[in-house]
Amino acid sequence: MDINITQFLHEISEGAMHWLAGCNLVLVVIFICSVLAAAVFLERLLYFRKIEGDTTTLLLRLKQAIEDTNVVDAIAICESERGAVANIIKAGLCKHEKPRDTIENAMEMRGLIEIAKMEKNARILSIIAHIAPLIGLLGTVLGFIKAFSEMRLSRLVEISANQIGEAMEYALVTTAAGLAVAIPAVIGYNYLVSRTEGMVVEIQTTAAEVIDLLMDKKGAFDYPL
Repeated sequence: MDINITQFLHEISEGAMHWLAGCNLVLVVIFICSVLAAAVFLERLLYFRKIEGDTTTLLLRLKQAIEDTNVVDAIAICESERGAVANIIKAGLCKHEKPRDTIENAMEMRGLIEIAKMEKNARILSIIAHIAPLIGLLGTVLGFIKAFSEMRLSRLVEISANQIGEAMEYALVTTAAGLAVAIPAVIGYNYLVSRTEGMVVEIQTTAAEVIDLLMDKKGAFDYPL
């Protein structure tokens, strides 16, 4: 059977336009927010998995290298491990011959960079969590306005409970949709914040131990940089 491609595409385009015309724009916006929130949350989870490592093993290896006054080996260990903690420790090791304040400042500056990377895009979840209920409420208000406007134009004197119930149900769907997006977004955002705070504590603890080790071996390194 011959297929008229032009007619087929025309019918598809007409169907799509009809669907878009029948959609509630507010619900479309809320749906986009939900997709964006899910994408951000998954991207952040993958990033945390990438930068997390076995800090205990890293610290044991660094202790051994520093005890052997081998800073080159210690830096190589950080480069092989990668991750936020290793990058920050490496910044301090590169300043191992400097005073304690200089080492701490180098780690602190690198730490700010790593924390900024951890917090990247997470605020989008917070924004969605705040605006999704407002968008839903806007849809509810617009729904009531539309319902009462149609009632006024139809010059109905008596309105049945069924008609009012349908109007309210249609309008409140947008509020429910907004809350359905906002609640997981709030949970996801707070989870990411807690992961970031946990990483910061881990970074601070590990950095302090490495600095103490460097100070104990001050001036004993055989491999100045």
